[in-house]
Amino acid sequence: MFRIVVIVIFLSITPIGVSAHHSVGAFFDVSAPIEIEGKVVSFRWKNPHVSMVIEQTTTDGDVETWRVTSGGPTLLRRFGVTDGLVAIGDIVSMSGFPSRVGRQEMLGVSIRLPDERSIPMFPSPLAMQFGHKLQSGAHITAEAAVEDTQSAQGIFPVWSYGRTMNRPVIEPVFTSKALAGQAQYDPLVDDPALHCIPQGMPNRMDSPFPIEFTDQGDQIILGFEAWDIQLGQQVARVIHMTSDQNAEAHKGTPLGYSVGAWEENALVVTTTDIDWDIFDDLGTPQSDLITTVERFTLSEAEDRLDYEIVITDPEILLEPLTIAWHWNWVPGESLEVMPYDCPDVE
Repeated sequence: MFRIVVIVIFLSITPIGVSAHHSVGAFFDVSAPIEIEGKVVSFRWKNPHVSMVIEQTTTDGDVETWRVTSGGPTLLRRFGVTDGLVAIGDIVSMSGFPSRVGRQEMLGVSIRLPDERSIPMFPSPLAMQFGHKLQSGAHITAEAAVEDTQSAQGIFPVWSYGRTMNRPVIEPVFTSKALAGQAQYDPLVDDPALHCIPQGMPNRMDSPFPIEFTDQGDQIILGFEAWDIQLGQQVARVIHMTSDQNAEAHKGTPLGYSVGAWEENALVVTTTDIDWDIFDDLGTPQSDLITTVERFTLSEAEDRLDYEIVITDPEILLEPLTIAWHWNWVPGESLEVMPYDCPDVE
């Protein structure tokens, strides 16, 4: 059975903005672009990623079967790509990057359809290498945008990831214990995303998918479009705004125990008791001493949410690590929760 790579959808960006070998690069050789052309024999439009099988006939008359992994369906939908993109039997060309593990598998980044249209299949800086100018928002209707504009309230609309190409790369100062853990980590075997296990904190916060805060009075729920799956995992964050009589019940989870407070236009969240072992895609082992302090700051125009996280873990970091990015408010955007149907992993 072939290993179906599920990690690339969630880690098309470097986790938590730190300098690391991209997980995409662990599975695919992004320095060696390839193109295949052939007949589509299967097409799968499901979370965690869109995939297809293409049969290519070589110049010698042999048939090669290529398994292609592309972006997640909800992310692709935002760039105008739909599940009616191809039909079984279509002859297409797929550009992307080959597998590093010696199989006829590839990361499909750009597809050329029978009508000669070229469509991005992995919306990321990688797609720009194939001439795509990425513009999100194709799914938003004018009516939805107007309605959202009339109902938006402060921090509580849906926020879209605001990654920019010039976001600084942070170099953590790791301890010898952290470096030893990295040396033992094999992303092709050890990465939890291979089994569709959601990331814990702090890695959970860095995702290309939208997020949404929901006010429940003494709690604020932070929901994620990514990872909304039923695997017995905690997939939404609970931010406690008052004292919690049942605090112990919330501790020792992958997302930890979060306490929030308002400081003018900023929500400040302190998280402790995080039960999660992996800090980044280098496999750095984080400890149960890790704590985070996050600041979500709403702009005066209420259309941008600036984010700063300070991470402290004396077991793996010689000094606290501070990372920052932002989200944008896109009127009419919504969280589209699709069930995850994780393929088998050998």
